[in-house]
Amino acid sequence: MFTAAMIGFVAGFVGSMPVAGPISILVFGRGLQDRTRSGVYIALGGALAESAYAYLAFWGFGELFAQHRWIEPISLGAAAVILTALGVRFALQRTPPKPLDQFPDQAVGNKRSFFLGLTITALNPTLMATWLAAVTLLRSFDFHDFGSGRALPFSVGVALGIFGWFAVLLVLLGRYKERFSRGTLDRTIRIMGIALALFGVYFGVRFVTYLLAIE
Repeated sequence: MFTAAMIGFVAGFVGSMPVAGPISILVFGRGLQDRTRSGVYIALGGALAESAYAYLAFWGFGELFAQHRWIEPISLGAAAVILTALGVRFALQRTPPKPLDQFPDQAVGNKRSFFLGLTITALNPTLMATWLAAVTLLRSFDFHDFGSGRALPFSVGVALGIFGWFAVLLVLLGRYKERFSRGTLDRTIRIMGIALALFGVYFGVRFVTYLLAIE
């Protein structure tokens, strides 16, 4: 079981490195805005939700999702709205004149950040396909027994790996972001906002395509 957990940790850590997904962009943006605690809670929520996908993929629940086709369009529509709204907010937002960590986040803000990360990840049905492919690839190596009893330690390792990478990212941002001017930070955050909005548009197009296919 320890080996399964370590494999999950490595898969989660390495798989989260590219700053190319909605959660990565949100965590990166929070780090640039001196909102490290908010970034931590977003990462924690996202890690828990994605580890659930990894757990389901380990059990081979892809067929279950295929049988309940209504899950995908609802997830796509909700994700399109949330990501587009967040993207617009990021694109219009400017970095504060002084670090926000001088004013500790309220508990309600931490809860909101946690559920934001949890919701956005849970509404991304492509993660099921991603983890099904990852588990299939790992099983093809045939160097470890991937029985169903190891699904839980594997998913726990995935959660720790994902959160571990985002923790490292936030530490690096806290240490080195002062080397960039405020103008550079503003432009970076706006670009990330545009990227988030594009994710929203992408999910929206998939949602509309699904509806047209039904008709």
